[in-house]
This record gives sequence, C-alpha cells and structure tokens, in this order.
Amino acid sequence: MIGAALRAQSRSFAGDIVLIWTVAASFVMSLSLATSIPPEFADAPADVRDTLTAPFSTVLATYGAVLAAVYGSFRYTIDRRDGVVAQRLMLQPRWATLVVRAPASALGGAVVALAAIVGGHVALGIAMGGIPVDGASVGSTLALGAVAGLWGLGVGLVIQAHLVALFVASLSMGAALLVAMVWKAGAIYFPLLAMLDAFRFDLTAVGVMPKESLDGPVAALVTIGWILVALFAGGASFMNRDVR
Repeated sequence: MIGAALRAQSRSFAGDIVLIWTVAASFVMSLSLATSIPPEFADAPADVRDTLTAPFSTVLATYGAVLAAVYGSFRYTIDRRDGVVAQRLMLQPRWATLVVRAPASALGGAVVALAAIVGGHVALGIAMGGIPVDGASVGSTLALGAVAGLWGLGVGLVIQAHLVALFVASLSMGAALLVAMVWKAGAIYFPLLAMLDAFRFDLTAVGVMPKESLDGPVAALVTIGWILVALFAGGASFMNRDVR
C-alpha cells in the first residue's frame, strides 16, 4: 500500500509545477541580494569579505525556509483544490496518502532551499566575485528547508483553503522576525528562529544576539515540538474532515 502511494506521489513530483514556481521565486529572491551589496566589497581583502558575507548564509537560509513552508502548504492545497487528493483517496487509505506526503514535502522544501543557496551565490558572484561554498552551511540550509516543508504541510492540512493557507504559512514563519524587533525573548521560540537556532545559524543577522538565543538542544526540542504539533494537527484534520 505504501509502495503504491509512493509511486503515485513520485509521478506528481516529476511534473510539480508548484515546485518549479517556488524554486524560481526562491532563486529570484536570493538573487536580489546583489542589489544590497556595496560595490567596494569586491575590492576588499579575502578575509574581510568572508567576515562581511558571513551573515548571508543566515539570510539565504531564512529565504529558503519561508518559501519551503509556502511550498509544503501550497502543494497540498493545490492538490486538494484540483481534486487530486480526492481521487487518490478512492484508491488508497487516508493514512497512506498522509504518510507519503511528509517525505515529499520535506524533499520539495530542501529543493527550494537549494535554489535559495544557488541564487545567493550567483548574487555574490555578480557583486563581489563570489565566496567559497561552505558545505556545512549548505547541508544545514537543506535540512532547514526540509523541516520547513513539513511545517508548511501541517499548515496546509489544517487550513485547507488555498490562498488562506499560503498566507498563514508565510506569516507563521515571518512573524518571528517582526516579533524579534520588540520581544526577542519570546520570538526565539517562534518556528523560524527556533529552526535557525537548531541548525546553528548565526542569528545576529536577524537581530538576535548570541546571549539571547537558545542552547542547541533546547532549540532542537522546540523545533521538533513545532513540527510534531503541525503534523499531528494536520494529520488529525486530514483523517477526520471531508476531502472534496
């Protein structure tokens, strides 16, 4: 049963228009970083450039995470609106449909995050000749995108309404940055900042000093808690509400 559900999901993944558009948006958003880099950065010594560009990994991860959450939400609500979910439920039980959507959303979220990395490095290449690729940062960004994709899936399963879910998914991630302007002690527990902190990104780039951030294990537990809440609430909604 799981095998059949995975095959059905993989076929839709191959022609995933939502993924294509979200990847394009992630790439373009990250590419826009080129406009915010002063021209004199290109002539700075290599060690100075590395210091000046260090916060960009956090910025790119933030872009990727927000759009990965949008993808996770949008992918489900598009299928629900177009009747794809209802058709599959005629052939497979709800639990199987739900189980295979989780890894698909995580994979799509990682791809969206990868697009943010590529766009950002292209922007840095245009503005200042580029910087070395940090493998650890890339891995953390991809993992963050996967987790954010799961968060978006949970939001989409709960909200169901297409455009409303899109708005809520992006707001649920971006709200942390707004709250951090006035209440950092609380904002650090919001999904986006908790996720960034769990994957050990430098939060000074988003206005949170090291002494204000969470310890690594605490940030990881908060992140896991948010994802479990989203998936449990979304799963309960999916298993008990009508799908048309």
